[in-house]
Amino acid sequence: MPVTLLEPYLRPTKFFSAQHSSRSLLGNLLFAVTVFASIPFLRIGLGNIVGILGEKYFDPHVVIFAFSLWQTPLAAAQQQVMLVPFYAIGLLLFGIWLHGLLWLAGGKKASFTATMQCVCYAAPCFCLTIFPYSGTLTAEVYFSIFLAYSLRATHDTRWSRVLPAVALSFPVVFIVGNLLFP
Repeated sequence: MPVTLLEPYLRPTKFFSAQHSSRSLLGNLLFAVTVFASIPFLRIGLGNIVGILGEKYFDPHVVIFAFSLWQTPLAAAQQQVMLVPFYAIGLLLFGIWLHGLLWLAGGKKASFTATMQCVCYAAPCFCLTIFPYSGTLTAEVYFSIFLAYSLRATHDTRWSRVLPAVALSFPVVFIVGNLLFP
């Protein structure tokens, strides 16, 4: 079971070249929105674990600043409920943008649902943002690399067509990632 869940992240080319379109667009979108909504709770949980280690390893003000512990789980839940439509609309707009760039680059004509599947399966890469300081940048780079591999396999095209599309979308990922997960 864990190997099946991790298959897209361990072997993205094999997974996406097999055209696993068992989920609909709505199912993929629900998966990605759930991942994005769970990230603040993962950050709070990691901060609590680090806080348990005591003061001999971490100063209390460093733990509070790094893991955003001033946000209670109730406040995080209220915030995430309000952000769910924005996550969904943002993912759809990003998918449209990326699909348009791939179309302009001359990629093979895969469906919009296939492009959205790649975008939605790349969303768990942002779970790396739970780590303070360098987690957001690491997540954005991993998101872009994973997206490039999955789009190349899904659209069955060359790197010279996929990389410009992913490179042009990286500033969008960078700005939005830093706004959502500081």
